Amino acid sequence: MPWNDNQGGGGGGPWGSGGNNNNGQNPWGQRPPGGGGPDGPDLDEVVRDMQRKIRGMFGGGGSGKDGETGGSGGAGAFGFGLILLILVGIWFIMPGSGWYQVGPSQEGVVLRFGEFARTTGSGFHFKLPSPVETVIIEDVTATRTVTIGQGSEGQMLTRDQNIVDIDFSVQWRVVDVRAFLFNVRDPQKTVQDVAQSAMREVIGTSDREFIFTVGRGEVSQRTRDLLQSVLNEYNAGIQILQVNLQTAQAPASVIDAFRDVDAAEQDAEQVRLQATAFANSTIPQARGEAAQLTQAAQGYRDSVIAEAQGQADRFVAIYEQYSLAPEVTRRRMYLETMERVLGRSNLTILDADAGAVPYLPLNQLDAPRTQTRNQSGGNN
Repeated sequence: MPWNDNQGGGGGGPWGSGGNNNNGQNPWGQRPPGGGGPDGPDLDEVVRDMQRKIRGMFGGGGSGKDGETGGSGGAGAFGFGLILLILVGIWFIMPGSGWYQVGPSQEGVVLRFGEFARTTGSGFHFKLPSPVETVIIEDVTATRTVTIGQGSEGQMLTRDQNIVDIDFSVQWRVVDVRAFLFNVRDPQKTVQDVAQSAMREVIGTSDREFIFTVGRGEVSQRTRDLLQSVLNEYNAGIQILQVNLQTAQAPASVIDAFRDVDAAEQDAEQVRLQATAFANSTIPQARGEAAQLTQAAQGYRDSVIAEAQGQADRFVAIYEQYSLAPEVTRRRMYLETMERVLGRSNLTILDADAGAVPYLPLNQLDAPRTQTRNQSGGNN
């Protein structure tokens, strides 16, 4: 019942006011606009009129204000459906609609009111429209690179108290997109900071010479392992592919002195190699000469032993003959000995029984025998 139906009589309005209901006005002290009665339109009639319009839009019929039946609402329903179809099409093609596409190398993360809901692979997918659900698409196969070492951040202290300039790069990629997006605030900065800290720890436990020469590969591998271990503790969803040690050298202020030291070390290495080559060529020659001398000594020893053995055998043979005829052997030995002794002396024997001669040229007697002995010595 409208509020102004009780304005006649003493029934009073809905707030208990009597008489003519505040002089024919509504409860807020104002007269409703429009006609339809002495005090404005009927509220129930307004509601019924709106219902008739809605039924007519969807094709239904209804009675008019005077009880007349309205015509068909087909044209209104067609227009409403066309508008609805256009709105749905615009909604599908607008950014932030329910459809989204994920590339072959990407993964999508769907958020529902800002909270993680699910992940999606490559292809077309549907989500609730924004702002109910939003999607973040992240590349999970691309190799990303962080370069560290420009400026003072590349200067590090070694174990033997030397300062070195290190330039290196870190290659990494995403393996867990949810952890990558929600567990660390800035993944790129996190990788850079942790990589620099890991490299400083490895350099601090290594000597300068080792870093500059044979230890570059080991330094890179140890840094990669340490960096991956820290990121796993953070659950960052990041895989470290490789750490490349690009430059490892002395600071610019002392690089000339280090170059002189390196040149001296190279010269020392060259001299060492030359000494090794000389030793390799001399030692075999000395060993050959030593073997030759050893063989000559052994030959001499064998010849002396054989000669001594022969002399001993000869003496034994003579002794055996002597034992058979001692007198004959002694006589023969005596005669042979006297022959050798007297054969080398100038001796003249005079027989006293023959008589003495007044003059004997002794110097002439010895001459033929001396010539004979000289000739026989030359022939021998």
